[in-house]
Amino acid sequence: MVVLYKIDIRQTQLRKKMTKKTLLLIMLCAIANSIHAGCGGCSTNRSHSTSYNTESKGLVEAIPANKFIKGNVIISCGMCNFMTNDNDCSMAIKIGKGVYNVSGVNIDEHGDSHATDGYCNVIKKVYVEGRVSGNRFIPVKMNTQKM
Repeated sequence: MVVLYKIDIRQTQLRKKMTKKTLLLIMLCAIANSIHAGCGGCSTNRSHSTSYNTESKGLVEAIPANKFIKGNVIISCGMCNFMTNDNDCSMAIKIGKGVYNVSGVNIDEHGDSHATDGYCNVIKKVYVEGRVSGNRFIPVKMNTQKM
């Protein structure tokens, strides 16, 4: 009986030590977290102005009701990369799941379309402004670079 009592006392003491160590660790983590995170009262170096950049970083995913596109789209050769049923290589943009041929822009105006970095071999993200009319895109502004 005495042996069992001593074992029970040792287990109780061990539990108390472990509980104290666990509580100490939790307290240290909480203090470190509050020191690291701060209260939010410090001023930031970012400006919180309401002026926004006109060139968005994401892609246009849908055509708005007024059919005027203003943002980044994917541009490439419609026949080679977007699998349109065209008979020749032509510049096309992709908005969501739709592919629209670009009116008034020849694919070879921007360099050799069949070069390794040409539009028949690569797909690029380009900022555009213009109107969608049927299955055509009529650009007002296209920020493309000559290859």
